[in-house]
Amino acid sequence: MTDRPSGFTIGIDRVTVGTDLRVEGWAFHHRCGPCRVEAWVDGTPPSPTGRLRMGIDRHDVGLALEQPLADRSGFELATPLPPNATTVELRLTAGTGAVQEGAALPLLVRDGLSLRSWKPAMGSGIAVLDHRFLTERGPRFASALPTELARAGTALGLFAASPRPAAPLAAPVSIVVPVYGGKAFLPPLLHGLLDTVEPRHRLIFVDDGNPDRSITAFLVALGVSLDQAAVVTKARNEGYPRAVAAGMEVASRLNPDGHVVLLNTDVELPPGWLERLVGPIERDPRIASTTPLSNAATICGFPAMPEDNTPFLGAAVGDIDAAFAAMADVPPVEVPTGVGFCMALNRQALHAVGGLDLEAFGRGYGEEVDWCRRAQRLGFVNVAVPNLYVHHRHGGSFSSQEKQDRVAASGTIIRQRYPEFDAEVQDFIRADPLRPVRAAAAAVAQGRLGGPKTELLFDHAGGGGTATFRAAEIARLHAGGFAVLLVQPAARPVPGMPDGALDLELRHRDTEPLRFPANGLPDLMALARTLPLAGITVGSLVGYAAPAAVMEAVRTLRQERSVPLRLLHHDYFPVCPSLNLIDADDRFCGVPGPERCRACIPANGHVHRPVGEVSFDAASFDPAEHRRMWQGFFDLADRHVVFSRSALAVLRRAFTLRDERVRIMPHLAAHVTVAPLPRPDPAPDPAPGPAAVAVVGGIGVAKGSRELEAMVRLAEAHRLPLRFELFGNIDRPIRSAHFHDNGHYAPEELPGRLAGRGCRAVFLPAIWPETHGYVLDEVVGLGLPTGAFDIGAPAERLRHWPNGFVVSPITPEAALSALLRATGLKGGLKRGE
Repeated sequence: MTDRPSGFTIGIDRVTVGTDLRVEGWAFHHRCGPCRVEAWVDGTPPSPTGRLRMGIDRHDVGLALEQPLADRSGFELATPLPPNATTVELRLTAGTGAVQEGAALPLLVRDGLSLRSWKPAMGSGIAVLDHRFLTERGPRFASALPTELARAGTALGLFAASPRPAAPLAAPVSIVVPVYGGKAFLPPLLHGLLDTVEPRHRLIFVDDGNPDRSITAFLVALGVSLDQAAVVTKARNEGYPRAVAAGMEVASRLNPDGHVVLLNTDVELPPGWLERLVGPIERDPRIASTTPLSNAATICGFPAMPEDNTPFLGAAVGDIDAAFAAMADVPPVEVPTGVGFCMALNRQALHAVGGLDLEAFGRGYGEEVDWCRRAQRLGFVNVAVPNLYVHHRHGGSFSSQEKQDRVAASGTIIRQRYPEFDAEVQDFIRADPLRPVRAAAAAVAQGRLGGPKTELLFDHAGGGGTATFRAAEIARLHAGGFAVLLVQPAARPVPGMPDGALDLELRHRDTEPLRFPANGLPDLMALARTLPLAGITVGSLVGYAAPAAVMEAVRTLRQERSVPLRLLHHDYFPVCPSLNLIDADDRFCGVPGPERCRACIPANGHVHRPVGEVSFDAASFDPAEHRRMWQGFFDLADRHVVFSRSALAVLRRAFTLRDERVRIMPHLAAHVTVAPLPRPDPAPDPAPGPAAVAVVGGIGVAKGSRELEAMVRLAEAHRLPLRFELFGNIDRPIRSAHFHDNGHYAPEELPGRLAGRGCRAVFLPAIWPETHGYVLDEVVGLGLPTGAFDIGAPAERLRHWPNGFVVSPITPEAALSALLRATGLKGGLKRGE
């Protein structure tokens, strides 16, 4: 924490240095409140592509400074960091006009040429300084493709309606195929080669001492039957590297100037693969090796990397590759190493580097890494080919145990020879330069294959019960055979991102999400038009910079694609930006008319503002226009899903909802299994000490933090035999012998933790009309007396539980009296005591 004489206080939690600079922390001015933060690099004004996210919740800062305004003092900024920069300074601005104040804080200095020579400036107070990359090659990986491709619309614009013809190769190529086992792979491989490889290219098969002599017979037949084929027969199996060496020796005799392709038997090849694989080498002699994208190709994996994938959507290699083949020319992307299952080698590099190291790598694994790293040390580069995809089915040259042993042994050699290699691989994975290409190609392939049908789902970026429901809803859609395109306000600032940016994730069952971070509405529209859209679901527009623009986009897509629109009513944001309907006096507002709302909103600290830089002008906000906008959207929807009768009643105080379009669908708490707690053994005398009452969940103002604090203070003042046990978190510290904070909890651990603290009842002090409330489902089935104030869905359900009780009026006195009765204690409180 750094204090400034001018009244600024700033804390820098984390600084991350890479191709971009990212600063996370909080900044506050004791008179003006949260302030704007800019990064000045080498004394120059902020880059126009830099982005700042303000208003991040930092209640911890508000508590520490004893300033409620500081609750929203958090910020995160991201800005480009030029490779030759030497200093970074933060400049703070607070106030407006004549009362505007400023301050400067030296942040970073650079004491060398390397990326890791950035150090905290004296007095910066940085808690954590991270270097995004471990090696100097990391920034090169990150900038391998144009930054514009991070936008879905631009990336999708690379793809033509059909595959582009590959330019023919200038010279013949030799394709070396070592064969040991993998008998079932040979016929499809041969068909693929004969269908896709011109006769002028040489096919060199190496019979690597196969014990199954029928494989040898098949290879002999190939050599006899095909003019372009040559067969090398080895008397015994000596491992993959020596088989490759034997094949390359023949290739050098038959085609001395030709480039070489190493090919496993367990690959499936699409049309035009050879031209696209070898073409980059012909165009750029600096390239030592090229590797295609594949379902199982570690750092060249698709749709995800570095883990193995099943073939995308179970589609054939030609159908997947057709999307890649339709891509416009994209520069090859430098990689730390080629991947030997399907790898082209530059003949010039072979002359300079030599062949594989046969002695060190024995029977195989790691030999192609060693060759690629030797080539790199001589000034060559190894690249991935963005516009080519092949299947890799994983064959069987080695038993599983032998493979593990070989991988471990080769890894030791590689680390000894190239100590920087593992760090470069980590840097490549961090940078993931091929992510935009992979994600766009997946969307194009899915659209052209006609499936799976995709649900477009809008939701906020927060957690809580809505996030639990979101996960369950996505799982339900996946189980029904749908993909999901999830749209949320951008979680983090990204240099150059549009105002009101969106994070887009295309989610398929059992695969990693395909991410399009920090995109705009035009990018969303391009992506949605590419996919086979089945329907649109709007879970929440909380945090979106321009809900009206989102609604118009939904209206357009619904009309263009003739798909249904479903609205999920998790909160009351359509009624008021105070989405929990808590007013400026920290009470449930009761949904008054727009005039009362207009007076309340400017003073209401619970108004939910958009994520990012976009400001919310509470003084000019028109509640009537807000509700008219949402009513028009409600009228457009084919289905309204609400989660309780009480929530529907609240909505109908502000909106007209047609009965035939409304469905009441309570949540299922599928994330937890609840069983009654065992009854304690009866004690001969009443248990000593106060009765413990569990309070569960994230307790803010809407969830009753003020009421809970008042209950604790009343219990203190009247020496009531009650102790409140919090499981979760609270927005204010409560220090009292009648209160104990147990911290966060996992739902499956909750029964044991409640029993461990001797809890005899549960109380949920929420003062807003919750639309459902997962926490109630987590606790009411435990069998303890469970109560809530008489408001919202929890009260609606508790009336039907034998251990449930409802408290009215919504006062701490009424709650204490009810808890004393529920725990079998005598006494009570009257309002005002």
